[in-house]
Amino acid sequence: MLEYYEIKIKGHLDAHWSDAFAGLKLTHLEGDETLLSGPLPDQAALHGVLERIRDLNIILISVTGEKRCRNAD
Repeated sequence: MLEYYEIKIKGHLDAHWSDAFAGLKLTHLEGDETLLSGPLPDQAALHGVLERIRDLNIILISVTGEKRCRNAD
């Protein structure tokens, strides 16, 4: 199962940062926030993204996730 995540952070990141965050989609939100969203294969990948956020001293606002099947068939 893949898990779909939405991670909200403070500040706006340019699209070129997507690769640094496991290929998650970056969407600018109102109020100087960015939403990182997309599937991650496991908890290790999620922790890698969260560690990158920490290492860059970016303020984490929220993390939400939901399980999705690999194949919808």
